Amino acid sequence: MKINYECGSEAVSKTFNDLKLDLNMSTEEDILKEIEKLNRNKTKIHEIDTKKTIDLLDKCARKWLDREYSRKSVEILSKITNQSIELIEYEIQNNMRMLLKENIEKTIKEELGNLNIMDKWIKTSYGYAHRQPRGLVFHNISGNAFVVVIMSIAMGLLSKNCNLVKVSGDEPYFSYAFYKSLYEIDESVKDRLSIVYFDSSKENIYEDIISKSDCVIHWGGERSSAVMENLCSKYKKHIIVHGAKISFEVIDKLDDISECTSAVARDIVCWEQKACLSPRIVFVNKNIDFEQFSKELSDNLRSMTMSVPKVYFNAWNSVKTIQDRQYCVIKHSLKDEATKMYASHNSDYTVILSKDMPDKEDINRCFYRFIFVCPYSDDSEVYEYVKANIKDYLQTMGYSGDNMNFIEKMTLLGLSIVTRPGYMTLHYPGTSHDGIHNLYDMTLLASRQV
Repeated sequence: MKINYECGSEAVSKTFNDLKLDLNMSTEEDILKEIEKLNRNKTKIHEIDTKKTIDLLDKCARKWLDREYSRKSVEILSKITNQSIELIEYEIQNNMRMLLKENIEKTIKEELGNLNIMDKWIKTSYGYAHRQPRGLVFHNISGNAFVVVIMSIAMGLLSKNCNLVKVSGDEPYFSYAFYKSLYEIDESVKDRLSIVYFDSSKENIYEDIISKSDCVIHWGGERSSAVMENLCSKYKKHIIVHGAKISFEVIDKLDDISECTSAVARDIVCWEQKACLSPRIVFVNKNIDFEQFSKELSDNLRSMTMSVPKVYFNAWNSVKTIQDRQYCVIKHSLKDEATKMYASHNSDYTVILSKDMPDKEDINRCFYRFIFVCPYSDDSEVYEYVKANIKDYLQTMGYSGDNMNFIEKMTLLGLSIVTRPGYMTLHYPGTSHDGIHNLYDMTLLASRQV
């Protein structure tokens, strides 16, 4: 299958599970020409009415919500990401709904306070306020959760910026597919959005891009984030960083174990826990029957494998999961004989009930429906564990309970999103992402005092 990126002059092939993608790789010269084009368009793009972009994104979302339209892309993404077709469909459907007109309008109002503030000066108590685009935004996209492309591009277009999007070598397809669907609706989108694919190991290529950009939005892990932050610091560029996060659930109170474990299972399945907002630990109050909770969570994960199957990379991937499972059970059993495992005979899902809290090494094994259930007596135990082990990586907490003091402490620690179980991957319009609003950060506030 051939993908013709708008910017690219060197042919390169990548193979994913027998799927061969022929890509156009952008040279440094190609990218610099694209940057020059986008920079020339800044003034023209600033004049585009927000309503026009909202309509564009709404029409695009409706195309993807049509399963016949998205079917081919879903099949391709399934091969690239090693996720089942059912899971890809579930993820696309949920995320495309965020681009429907009513949800975009809510997002703008929640993040910026006024739907029209990017189009005109809005009356305030001191005079007038207006939000202006930063200019050229470079999007460095990670490959662990393909739909970050949707949020990144949508916010880039809505904020009236010109956007250069670098796709991931791990998943180079969806950025183009999303761009193509926008282009089918409005060809002029090419004036403010370019998709590029290049060899990121080439010396100085990031330096050349960042030095000529006005803002960088980076999705990725610790190492790549550090590189991007250093370059942005060197050239005094604004950077928005998303990534290297760990999320978890706390079950303090519940009305029905079956209902709660079903919701937690839905959270675990999404992205096969590769996204930052996927839970890797479930803390359960000891007043709850945590053994029954673990067993029912296991039962619900088994049920999910019927409706949303798990796909394997290869035989070794399955063997490694089982090895990790046995290693963790033995390791924690040596500290506490009460450690139990509720798992499939194969590597479909793993639930480890451990009264001994997992360390960072254990947490990093929690992928592909692999979860720790950890009972606690007092929520201070959860607080102290999180503070000592994952404070620098906090993002989302699925919470079943009503203790606002606990929520206050956890958010003060750095947690940015609290949801109900079952909603960790489904953020309402206007919800902060990693503690910030992207529209707010991708624009500048201009004030006029009168």
